[in-house]
Amino acid sequence: GHSSTAVALRTVSEALAKAACQLLEIEPGELMAEFRPALTPGGISGLEAEIFLYDTLPGGAGFASQLADQGLALFQRALYLVKTCPENCDASCYRCLRSFKNKFDHGLLDRHVGAELLEYLLNGEHPEFSPERLRTSTALLFHDLRRQCPVVAKFGLDVPVTADGATLTAPILAEIGGQKFIVALSGPLTADHPANTAVAEFRANGGSIPVIVENELVVRGNLPAATRGVLQKIGAWRA
Repeated sequence: GHSSTAVALRTVSEALAKAACQLLEIEPGELMAEFRPALTPGGISGLEAEIFLYDTLPGGAGFASQLADQGLALFQRALYLVKTCPENCDASCYRCLRSFKNKFDHGLLDRHVGAELLEYLLNGEHPEFSPERLRTSTALLFHDLRRQCPVVAKFGLDVPVTADGATLTAPILAEIGGQKFIVALSGPLTADHPANTAVAEFRANGGSIPVIVENELVVRGNLPAATRGVLQKIGAWRA
């Protein structure tokens, strides 16, 4: 039910389909992939999903069945594809994931989000989301906050903050009515968990400055909603 989940699964599906065609040395588009809720109790409750590959030729050419014993290689190739776009695109392009066949899903293709999910599936570890994307999205949110917020509010970008005996850099520092707030972004798939390690540790240790977290994908996809969400959270803290 989360838009970031749809982006991740759509992206990984396209990456797996392209990786499968490369592994089997067949024409792009002869294999495609889709996702759905898993046919398990977890799938019914929305906690598990499954991706399936299928042949596009009428009657099936048997390509999909050849991948049954190549799971690890398939996922590794998919991860390579989303991490090494020749154009180093911001989300997706025709050099990495886009094609005419998936033109209606271009808005859901984001190779950085796909990489985050694939790395977790392969390594079982919480991966670092693209630092460059985080910086760009943080700047977007910062400028919109300054534009939308009342004049009594003050915002700073990458501001050093000293509190509780520790010094860290606040991605965005908000000061309203004499009270300070640290605003940070989370990765698309780790909502409410600051992607900035120092900020995450500061909040986990009960830092005296409230930390407001917004999802990076929301900032990119619906900036007005992200700005409104941050201001509402600040208002709730002040109340």
